[in-house]
Amino acid sequence: MVSRYWLRGRRRGGRRDGEDRDVYVDRYSRIEWAGILALLALTLTDWLWTWAHLGRGVQEANPVMSWAWESGGASGFAALKVGTTLVGVAVLLLHARFRWTRRLLPLVLAVYAVLLGVHAATEMAIPGA
Repeated sequence: MVSRYWLRGRRRGGRRDGEDRDVYVDRYSRIEWAGILALLALTLTDWLWTWAHLGRGVQEANPVMSWAWESGGASGFAALKVGTTLVGVAVLLLHARFRWTRRLLPLVLAVYAVLLGVHAATEMAIPGA
């Protein structure tokens, strides 16, 4: 899965004929990087927007993230949110050539886009925001 050549090796596809999906590679296409970076950007935007809402007294709906905010404040919340995302993004990147990743990553991006729409709607509903 991860070799010493990861991100700098030459392997861009399967080693044998017919190995074109469900394979681990060292190098990723621009489309794969774009999807992963878009997910990271959406997550960071969600984190910043949620952080701004929490700073104004809005309650976090996710109980785990609510616990992180109450226990660790802004830094604990950021560490859990961003740390979890970085691990998840790394796993997705490693599996970028797997058929389920290719199918589900656009869905994940769409769900995050809807979530940011909810943040925008919440922003407009908060008096004085």
